[in-house]
Amino acid sequence: MTLKTGINRYKYCTIGMAVFLSCAMVKIFGLHGIIFGLIILALCCTFQFFIIDKGQKQPAEDKINNIVDKNLFHKVMNIVPGVVYVSMFDGSVIFISDGIEKLLGYKPEEICKTRNFLFQQIHPEDREMVSKQIEKLQSGSAATIEYRLQKKDGTYICVSDCLNTIKNDWGNITHYNGVLANIDEKRKYDKDLQSLNARIHQLNDAVNQHAVRDSLTNVYNKRYSLVILQNEFNRARTQNKPLSCMLLDIDHLESVNNRYGYFFGNLILTEVAKCVQRHIRPIDVVSRFGDDEFLIVLSEVEKEELDSISNMLESEIGRCCIKDEEKNVNIDFKVTIGKCSVTPATKTITDLIEQTTRSLFAAKAAKNVYKE
Repeated sequence: MTLKTGINRYKYCTIGMAVFLSCAMVKIFGLHGIIFGLIILALCCTFQFFIIDKGQKQPAEDKINNIVDKNLFHKVMNIVPGVVYVSMFDGSVIFISDGIEKLLGYKPEEICKTRNFLFQQIHPEDREMVSKQIEKLQSGSAATIEYRLQKKDGTYICVSDCLNTIKNDWGNITHYNGVLANIDEKRKYDKDLQSLNARIHQLNDAVNQHAVRDSLTNVYNKRYSLVILQNEFNRARTQNKPLSCMLLDIDHLESVNNRYGYFFGNLILTEVAKCVQRHIRPIDVVSRFGDDEFLIVLSEVEKEELDSISNMLESEIGRCCIKDEEKNVNIDFKVTIGKCSVTPATKTITDLIEQTTRSLFAAKAAKNVYKE
């Protein structure tokens, strides 16, 4: 401390010392002058230390106000997005920004004047979870939690609460602050987004379905069946495994359409597709290859087994019929099947399909049944 600083800090003591020296130097007073000077010095020093002690006992709140104006602090907190609050661990809210009125409908003073007021607005099902998170804050951990708060009108809103601890000058946690944000709109947005994504997936599935499926019979369409047949053909050639296919044609379907109408013709197509799917293996593929034709791809099936499968399908489909009691319609129908297996002479899937087609026409000729 310099001499100038000391004089400025202890100015009353300095004045007292000056008076004392002056009195001591005046000989006219003699001993009495020294005593008078000491009395003045004592009074000045007492007054000086009384002023210092009063300054040291200045309330902490006044010191804070000297550094940061409380009104300015409130103005800043009130423009922060969300609702800022400061709470003691006993549930007393010592500050909450004005945004709480817009959020819940309560004024800040309503919440601050009643202990645990804000906590009581938490949905009963969420209180235990919030209490546990607040207890964890006392160990110094921060947290962000979501829960429901009751508004003044009795309805609930979902909020996100970002919690942080506040420490005193000695590093002890004394209270905590939180920032409340309304997430009802965010949840609604997330829900709408989920619904939109689900709808997009549904549309994609529908598009994919139409891209590979026949709209009437729901079996694969011709274009996709050729892709499957090519893949199976390549696999059979690479792994040296058997591959067979059948071409199934509904006998006299055009006559049924002309006599009963296309509605009954479509019923026959649908029934044939269902019957074939019921009696083939899950790994086999059936597709609508033409107006009244179905292509069946049979992987790892030898020529000998192919004959029995063909006979079984003709027999099962022959048992099916279409009935309409209201119109007194009862339609029996049959199918003819051409079949072929891959041989060394089969170079491409075009060769395989042509061989199967020739087999179909040969079978129709044998039955004396021809396509219209």
